[in-house]
Amino acid sequence: MKVENENDRPTLGKTENDRPTLGKTENDRPTLNKPFGLEEGTCYLVRGKMSETSYLLFQAIVEQGTPGLCITTRYPEKVRSRYSLASVPVWWISFVPGDRHYAPNAIGILAKVIEGFVDENPAGCVVLLDGVESIMNNIGFDKDMLFVEHLNEYMMSRKAIVLFTVDPECFKLSEFARLERSLKSIDEPQLRQALDNPEHYPRTGIR
Repeated sequence: MKVENENDRPTLGKTENDRPTLGKTENDRPTLNKPFGLEEGTCYLVRGKMSETSYLLFQAIVEQGTPGLCITTRYPEKVRSRYSLASVPVWWISFVPGDRHYAPNAIGILAKVIEGFVDENPAGCVVLLDGVESIMNNIGFDKDMLFVEHLNEYMMSRKAIVLFTVDPECFKLSEFARLERSLKSIDEPQLRQALDNPEHYPRTGIR
C-alpha cells in the first residue's frame, strides 16, 4: 500500500498539465489537484445558490468528450441552447407529461434511468442532477436522502461522476449536514473561479 506523504497531498496551484483541479484537503475543503477535481465513482454536492456553476462544469466535461446526462427542473430546450448540449440527453423533472419527463416523486424510475445510462457507458460518464430540492418538496427529505444515498453507493464501483446541485438555504441545517456527510462537497465560488480562468479552460465555451 502506498503511504501518502506531504508531496502527494493536493495543493492550490497548477498541475503538470497546467490545468486547475478541485480536490479535497485535510479539512474537506476543495483545492486544485486533479482534472476538474472529480474522481470516478463519486457523487459530488456542488453547494451554492447558483446552479449555473454546475451546468458550466458539466458543459466543460462533456465538451472534452465524456458522455453526459443532464436531469433538470429547467425547460430542456433552454438548457440545450444555453449550454451547447445539442447531442446530450436532457431530461426534465416535471409533472408535465412527455417523453423523458419524470415527475419529482417518481424516484424509483429516475434512479433506474440514471443507472441505465451509467451502465451503458462503462468507460466513464457524467450525470448532472439539478432537482434535489424539487424531489424533497414532493416526497420529503428522508426519502430524498434514500434516493441520494442509493445513487452514491451505486456509483462507487463504476466510472461515473454525479453532480448534485444544492442550495443550502432550501434545507434545514441538520438536513444539509446529512447531505454533506453522504456526498463530497465542492464549494461553488472556488469552482467558478477555476472555470472562469481562460488560461486553464480556453476551449470549453464557459462564459
